Amino acid sequence: MAEGKQKNTTGEESVKLFVGQVPKHMTEAQVLAIFEEFALVDEVNIIKDKATLSSRGCCFVICPSREEADKAVDACHNKKTLPGASSPLQVKYADGELERLEHKLFVGMLPKNVKEDEVADLFSKYGTIKDLQIIRGSQQTSKGCAFLKYETKEQALDALQAVNGKHRMEGSSVPLVVKWADTEKERLARRAQKAQFQALNKPNVDSQHPSLFGALPMGYVPPYNGYGYQVAFPFLYGEILKFQKHILWVFLFCGK
Repeated sequence: MAEGKQKNTTGEESVKLFVGQVPKHMTEAQVLAIFEEFALVDEVNIIKDKATLSSRGCCFVICPSREEADKAVDACHNKKTLPGASSPLQVKYADGELERLEHKLFVGMLPKNVKEDEVADLFSKYGTIKDLQIIRGSQQTSKGCAFLKYETKEQALDALQAVNGKHRMEGSSVPLVVKWADTEKERLARRAQKAQFQALNKPNVDSQHPSLFGALPMGYVPPYNGYGYQVAFPFLYGEILKFQKHILWVFLFCGK
């Protein structure tokens, strides 16, 4: 890790940038020197292979504020090519950073008939609300939860600590649940886990070959044999033909 000359003393939130197309021979100190030409940088961390500990050709750059991070992106993304690289630098906010900087909270256990003004009145005590949205279904009915964004992280944290599990709104028998809203990466991971769980617990039913020891699969239609009825179990078909021949023989030779 290479640290910048000027550390963050402004109280603002640090911002992590992902930087690609970094030549593998470059050190963290060299990358730091390049970015400090355009913005204030707290530190640089080269991303390394876990097995070989060699550079993977990318790194994280930590800036002391969003303003400084934007300076680095504007100056370097697709504009500056480092010595030994075949393509210009790719500089962007690291995964989840933009969502983290929104200071977004999830609020659950809201009464279904609650209005946005009522939610705003409660949470505005802790800071400036930039956005508030009650989640609604296809019929525009409330799902009993909402998302809201604060101007600063401190305001969101104050609201979370003051309200979560401690405040009940009129018309509700349970306290509100307040937590940091999931990032897109966390939502995708949860969906993948849910899909995996459903796949592992899905009944293994072969609709073409019903089990002799259990119920027939839903929708199973026995094959038609051309004699006006259907055979539920194909292996009985030969026995039925033998029985028909026997009846015919008895009728022909013993029926008179």
